[in-house]
Amino acid sequence: MTLLAGDPYLVRRRLAQLQNAAVGDPPPFGAIDVLHGDRAEVADVAVALKTLPLLGKRFVVLRQPERLREDAQKEIAALLDEIAPGTRFVLVSDSPDMRKTLFARLREVADVEILNVGSGRDRGRPQTERIELTARLATERGVSLSREALATLVEHVQGDVARTANELDKLSLRFGAEPIDPEKVRDSVGGERAVIAFALEGAVRERRIGRALAELRRALALGERPEVLVGQLASELRSLLRARALLDSGLDEQTAIREFGSGRGYYVVPQARRYRTRELVRALTDLSRVDVAAKRGEDAATGLEALLLQLRPNA
Repeated sequence: MTLLAGDPYLVRRRLAQLQNAAVGDPPPFGAIDVLHGDRAEVADVAVALKTLPLLGKRFVVLRQPERLREDAQKEIAALLDEIAPGTRFVLVSDSPDMRKTLFARLREVADVEILNVGSGRDRGRPQTERIELTARLATERGVSLSREALATLVEHVQGDVARTANELDKLSLRFGAEPIDPEKVRDSVGGERAVIAFALEGAVRERRIGRALAELRRALALGERPEVLVGQLASELRSLLRARALLDSGLDEQTAIREFGSGRGYYVVPQARRYRTRELVRALTDLSRVDVAAKRGEDAATGLEALLLQLRPNA
């Protein structure tokens, strides 16, 4: 019996592994039963768990058990001692609450696997874990990435495991087993303009304003529209402001990263301490004026440069 939760991509991978181990690939007809917490009745779960498998093995999945009524969760908790021999029961939860009866019982009798990348307490560990996972996914696809290329890909996708897999598939199709360096990664994941946008956002996030100005001018020289750059900067500044608000509320950094709600939090939250809330609010206000100017056909480039200059430390 297993409870799975965490990153959806990692959960799907682990569920497939458990299914293959329990009933094989392909599974025999009728060997798999998938139930959903928002639709299943206790009777449905009871039949799935207590019916003897016709071929000696059965794989039962209950998705979103947290969406069952509280009384139904209690009844299913009582059924966990009555699972038929040869039946593997796996629960897949989006938001397990280990205080509730069903989940508290699972903690006692099941293997609980919370599949997230970078959830350790060591601040240096999350990045290492993401690189290690990316290296495993690359090996599965026969993609040969240097250590620097791995780090570049991890930083670009910002903790999104599903996107990591997608980008590795693209690299595999493009380069096969050919060694891949950071430049090939940057070129593959979005082309030159995407690389500039990534560099601009990263420089603003880390408050390296000189680098940000250089990337802004580079983007404009390549013909990027100012209103597009406004949108990119606005997204980064709003993320920083949200992260700053979480930190200002008294949360420690790791809790703030979890509350941020996406892989992006691993990059934004630690850097948000570089800014004060009023600086970010002022920058977003100024950016809205630049946006209006750009839409009127006025010179927005000067306004963007002035905004970045105001973000210089001690400006």
